[in-house]
Amino acid sequence: MDKSTPENEYVLIIGSSNMDLNIYSERLPSPGETVTGGIFRQSLGGKGANQAVAAARAGSEVVFIAKIGRDDFGSQMSTKLSQEGINTNFMLQDPEEHSGVAFIMIDKNGENMISVAPGANATLSVEEIEKHGSILRNATSLVVQMEIPMETINKIYEIASEGHCIKILNPAPLKPIPPDLLKNIDIIVPNEGELFRLHSLLGFSNPQTKESISRSDNIIMASKDIASLGVDYIITTLGADGSLIYYADSDKITRVPAFKVNAVDTVGAGDCFNGVFVSYLTKSFSMIEAVKAATAAASIAVTRKGAQESMPNESEIRQRIEEYNKIINL
Repeated sequence: MDKSTPENEYVLIIGSSNMDLNIYSERLPSPGETVTGGIFRQSLGGKGANQAVAAARAGSEVVFIAKIGRDDFGSQMSTKLSQEGINTNFMLQDPEEHSGVAFIMIDKNGENMISVAPGANATLSVEEIEKHGSILRNATSLVVQMEIPMETINKIYEIASEGHCIKILNPAPLKPIPPDLLKNIDIIVPNEGELFRLHSLLGFSNPQTKESISRSDNIIMASKDIASLGVDYIITTLGADGSLIYYADSDKITRVPAFKVNAVDTVGAGDCFNGVFVSYLTKSFSMIEAVKAATAAASIAVTRKGAQESMPNESEIRQRIEEYNKIINL
């Protein structure tokens, strides 16, 4: 494919691409402690790249914009993403910065601790995004995370709003967001902690202080405040407890239960959710069906080690959805 706007409907994902350096050990170390006996694995990651792989394996045409270094890690990233069928023609190289690197520790229960050196991810500029404006305007759907500069994120949604795409923000890792940005976003997909931190960063009084109110009501209150700034839907992921969809137009929620599995590695589970979710929306599934598909896919990903390696393919997702529907009637 040449560097022109793709002719078919496509998912556009803009974000980070990293090399993940993983250590699997019995438990996570405390501050100042060394835990030995772990197993090392190197794999490809980065929230943007993970979501691109998840969407592509779920059956969507995917265009990925990211910035990598002119190094071996960057070369490996670009090659592997192309092998996944992802359009990498719009990926950029920084000749001076290294590719992004993430150091990840995972314990026997699949819980993790992550430290990231963003490298070239942090140099994706407004000017570079503007050069690819037609790709943003013509996308069917768009997902952005927050491992790239905030001013670049703002410009992405500003340009995308000139088109007709579904605009999704995965606010992770969370950092302060200009309130005006939210009027250009249709759907936000935070986890529970991100929801309440975002709520606070936007200047609202945190509802978690009201202990007499249920967890769901707290989430509704925070979602309603955030939605008042222009967002139509907020999907709060709750890990093993599933997710809550908040509909701003009706001020209602739908709870989507999780599919229960024994997790071995939760790295990339949220990215799997977001990638499959946007894929199904792009294929014209309803909001609830897209969330169910994302839930089913993430339940597969957490049973496998690694980030991109763990993403399920389309047939696996369909089979898990069938199993899910036998248990959950939504």
